[in-house]
Amino acid sequence: MNFQTSTQKKSWTFTSPNELAERRHAQRKKALDVLLSSSSLKKKECVEENDEKLKMMMEKEFSFPTAKEEEIYRKRLEAKIDPLCSAFNLPVKVTHSATTLFKRYCLSNPIVLTNLKIVMVASVYLACKVEESYVSAEQLCKVVKDIDYNKVLNAELAVLQGVDFQLISFGAFRPLRGFRADAIHTVNSDGSEDGSSSNNNKVVVVEKIRECYTKSQEDLKKQLLTDAMFLFPPGQLALSAFLKAAKEVGCKELEEYIVTKCLRNEPDLLKNLDAIEKMTIEEGEEPEEAEAKKADQAMKAFQKKNAKTLGAALKKQASKENLAGEEPVEDDEARKKKKQKVMEEERAKEDAAFD
Repeated sequence: MNFQTSTQKKSWTFTSPNELAERRHAQRKKALDVLLSSSSLKKKECVEENDEKLKMMMEKEFSFPTAKEEEIYRKRLEAKIDPLCSAFNLPVKVTHSATTLFKRYCLSNPIVLTNLKIVMVASVYLACKVEESYVSAEQLCKVVKDIDYNKVLNAELAVLQGVDFQLISFGAFRPLRGFRADAIHTVNSDGSEDGSSSNNNKVVVVEKIRECYTKSQEDLKKQLLTDAMFLFPPGQLALSAFLKAAKEVGCKELEEYIVTKCLRNEPDLLKNLDAIEKMTIEEGEEPEEAEAKKADQAMKAFQKKNAKTLGAALKKQASKENLAGEEPVEDDEARKKKKQKVMEEERAKEDAAFD
């Protein structure tokens, strides 16, 4: 299988950032439907409402986190995947696979109805299996505090369902290694000059290419915090990082190799590489602590305020997915009925014992 025939190309590659924004907005609407199903607001009031009115209603009635707060909350957890993998010296392919699974899940499910921290750890746990670098859920939860590893085990199937069991992911790290090897081979095969000075120059260029490769790997990790994987093929992601590093290091030979041999001076491909670089610069950093704290508080406030409204839905989702963010809160009437039912069952058992 290759990228062009993969489910990644078919199901997880999109034409524009607007398409991604629409999918995320659709998930927010799903969450709103759950809230409206047991709220004083009527669902019909939301039908065909414009986005601005919908936004105002959600924030006012339910203290709904804004789209920006959702993004920051999600991105903060995305940024924790690499340190978690590094704690176990896992190969970079595990980091990529885990981040991909997590991002796919968040793109296809209402994240405000889910405990994303459990999803994040479950994504790493699954990636360890997929990439044959196994680490147990119990070991992972010794690094990530305040999570019961049994919840991670229970969440495994839910994450699989959340990504439609599509686990194949083609990352940019592997093609980057290929471009490095080919670039070095191209330099060493160049017979335009002769003599020891030529050989010395080749050694210098090869060392620069290796330096560019190291810098590119860090840039690819920053790309994982953006939507680039949903918009561009892995080869272009790798070349964008490699070209950026070549410019920073001042390796003209590598720049020429990428532009002429890899891209064949195609203006559209060069435009894509520029777009990837811009996206990485603008979006490839972990959210600032103040922003992350505010987003975390908004998410907790939302779940606390709507605990009763979401109780039944979250309980149903928890039994199916084991990912409910908060335990459902029972009101007094529900507790009385539950207690009465238990007492009736106990009486029935006692009566049966004397029959």
